[in-house]
Amino acid sequence: SLSRPQPQYPEALLFTGVPGQVLAEFVVDTLGHVELDTFGVISSTNPKFTEAVQRALPDWAYAPAMLQGRRVRQLVQQPFSFVVDSAVLKRASRQ
Repeated sequence: SLSRPQPQYPEALLFTGVPGQVLAEFVVDTLGHVELDTFGVISSTNPKFTEAVQRALPDWAYAPAMLQGRRVRQLVQQPFSFVVDSAVLKRASRQ
C-alpha cells in the first residue's frame, strides 16, 4: 500500500489552534518517490505548515504515472490541510 503519513501540526502553532493550508507542487519520479529538490509552494497560510509538509514528503509514496505503458516523472500539485485535534489541544494546554 502507498504510504502517505500526514504532516504533523506544528507544535509552535498548537496554542493558536489555527487551521492551515498548503498547496505544494513537486515532481514524482518513476519509482513513485517525491523529488525533494523540485518542491515548491503555490500557497501557504504559514511557513511552519510548509516546513511540516517538507518534513513529511520524503516518506510519501505515489503510484508512478504511466505514459504508453512506461513509467514517467510527473508534476503533482497536492493540497494539505492542518487542523488541531481537540484531544491534542487539551493535552498541550495541560503541559
